[in-house]
Amino acid sequence: MKSFHSNGKLLISGEYLVLDGALSLALPCKFGQSLIFTEESNGTLEWISKDANDTIWFTAYFEAKTLQILKTSNYNTVKWIKKILEYCNKNSLKNKNLQGKIECKLEFPNKWGLGSSSTLLNNLASLYEINPYELHFSTTNGSGYDIACAGSNSALTYRVFKNIPDVKKINWSPNFKDEILFIFLKKKQKSNLEVKRFKELKKDPNLINRISSITKEIIHSKTIEEFECLLDEHEAITGQYIQNETVKSKYFSDYQGSIKSLGAWGGDFVLATRKNKNYFFEKGFDTILSYSEIIKESTFKTVS
Repeated sequence: MKSFHSNGKLLISGEYLVLDGALSLALPCKFGQSLIFTEESNGTLEWISKDANDTIWFTAYFEAKTLQILKTSNYNTVKWIKKILEYCNKNSLKNKNLQGKIECKLEFPNKWGLGSSSTLLNNLASLYEINPYELHFSTTNGSGYDIACAGSNSALTYRVFKNIPDVKKINWSPNFKDEILFIFLKKKQKSNLEVKRFKELKKDPNLINRISSITKEIIHSKTIEEFECLLDEHEAITGQYIQNETVKSKYFSDYQGSIKSLGAWGGDFVLATRKNKNYFFEKGFDTILSYSEIIKESTFKTVS
């Protein structure tokens, strides 16, 4: 038996423009996804996916050598799984044509958007001993920051330079982290559609540079007020560029603090400062997590 685990993710800065090379700040989450492979010489590969409640939501059976679909509970899902497995078989030097059972289990509700796909891809890359970024870029259209978070136990900066991921682990634990909340907006955003829409926009080198600068300033911010000013500027720049209303002006215009979209706009989680849980409860939002409840604390040690 082989077991693997990958972390979920939240993108604090650089959404959208990270696709064009902007520097982003990303945080791995305490919630992730596990994968267990049990080898059996039966000529088939069984796939089982479980949700955070340990309920099976997807199953499939493949012929091990050809990956012919023998049986499945969902033909739309199995097409993507088969595509991933075909890439793994083609590019793995050691673990081709696996026989047995793959069992995947999420540690967060799928609708949260914390990286159900990226954690799966990273786990499979570990199982087949292949490059997780190459698997990612061959099967999805995202920037790859979520793959970086999947395998990291610390905050990190991420950018794509000449089509190559540039990842740097950092020890980001701001002294105002207890003033930060993460609120789920009750709907999951389809990131692949947002990426496709963004790529149709004309690139602006000045905006890319400014977002990169904001990311650096966020990392070094010392006070909640400084942090809020940077978040507000980031929201204004991104909203104008993607031609979309900010989440604060749309839903929380009377909130006494900053609110920032995380990742693709329109769903998933937002970040709020000033830690006013009652405000969001009264608005009808019931998934409200503190920094310590959702963010994986850094184990990265700076070498002096």
